[in-house]
Amino acid sequence: MEKQRMLVVEDEDIMREALSDYFSEAGHTVDTACDGEKSLEKVKFEDYSVVIVDLKLPGRDGIDVLREAKRKNPKAKVIIITAYPSVETEEKAMQDGALNYLPKPFELDYLETLIKQSYEIEIIPTPPLEEPVVEEEIVTPCIWTQAGIVSKRMCTYGYNCSRTCDFHVQMMSKERFRNDPRIKPFIAKLYAQLGKKQCRYVMSGQVSHRSCSQLFDCPNCEFDQAWQDEVNRQLEVKARRVEQMRTRPTSQVMVKRKPARTDH
Repeated sequence: MEKQRMLVVEDEDIMREALSDYFSEAGHTVDTACDGEKSLEKVKFEDYSVVIVDLKLPGRDGIDVLREAKRKNPKAKVIIITAYPSVETEEKAMQDGALNYLPKPFELDYLETLIKQSYEIEIIPTPPLEEPVVEEEIVTPCIWTQAGIVSKRMCTYGYNCSRTCDFHVQMMSKERFRNDPRIKPFIAKLYAQLGKKQCRYVMSGQVSHRSCSQLFDCPNCEFDQAWQDEVNRQLEVKARRVEQMRTRPTSQVMVKRKPARTDH
């Protein structure tokens, strides 16, 4: 991925510094802000190609920052991160053009992968045009190229999409791509070759391999319930840690002066 100008908006000092250090060490130019108002001032005067913004901020929230960043630069990649995820805020963020909506905690290298792969995807607008012409030099075009959703991409995994290809996993994690009528015949053919349905956690890249035994009836799936219980547990632990940090008394530092020298 080419080096980008990035903005990290996070009111929690540890998280903000961790994100800034990680992407700065990767060679990107990173600015930071600790609240909504300061971030909007920075967005006003700078064109950021990548914005990582916490949902809940002092003053203006992450959705406001998302909208302003997209208004200033429609091609900006904006990722919403939050310790308090909900279906309502996720839908709102995606409708306003967020690249992704990540519940905390998450791995920094996974976030970097999401951003990197977003630059590989060149979307052809719907409705679909004429059937895409595959250039002769592409012997094994990706199924997303065959469907006309990405412009040109080679398949390097022998169509082992669900288990191996990160590009396929990221495309399938986004509802607007997964439900695109152009890709559905290719996905159906792929599943027919596999002989089984894949769990939605596999398609989103959260687990490596698992077949779906509930025909996507997730609310009645024990695996889904266990996964959601673990997410809720992690959120509770995170909330307790934040509360402990806020209520921890400030330590006082004693300064002892050295005695004046008498040997001269």
